Amino acid sequence: MGVPTLKSPSDMWNYQEILVSLKPSVIIEFGSCRGGSALFFASVMRQIGAPFIVISVDIDRSAIFAKASADPAIEFLTMSSTDERVKQRLVGARRQYPGAAFAILDSDHSKQHVLAEMMSLRDVLVSGDYLIVEDSNVNGHPVFPSHGAGPYEAILEYFRMFPDDYAHDREREKKFGFTFSPNGFLQRR
Repeated sequence: MGVPTLKSPSDMWNYQEILVSLKPSVIIEFGSCRGGSALFFASVMRQIGAPFIVISVDIDRSAIFAKASADPAIEFLTMSSTDERVKQRLVGARRQYPGAAFAILDSDHSKQHVLAEMMSLRDVLVSGDYLIVEDSNVNGHPVFPSHGAGPYEAILEYFRMFPDDYAHDREREKKFGFTFSPNGFLQRR
């Protein structure tokens, strides 16, 4: 739709299948970049036809394309995804738009930040909701081995603390034989 999106096409195919199956009313995106994925999520949700909102959070809005900013179903928040105000807004959105949620983490890829994002969503996501932890392929899983501890390690740490919160959706993860999110397709139990 004319807005760059820095995601694997096979992952995006998986995401639209998840959205069609889950029919979420709230989509949470941490990391807006240019707004392309938020616009993609909104367009898929319009095809589903149920009421929804996309809440996209980033510390910098300067790269967001006007087409994404103009979409009435997308709310961009300019702050850290771990800011308590984000959690409060998400809780409010869950009340305003009852139903399932789909969340995707794609902002700061350091282990501590991703772990903090997962922790902030612990009281927001409920059984049946879906969480994608993107770019868990860095730090040698299998790319960019010099990255340092990142999303993959954050997932491992979270599961050490809360082993029963999520189930890994291995079938979805392996569907195309490649993903930017190894170990990161998670469904809340």
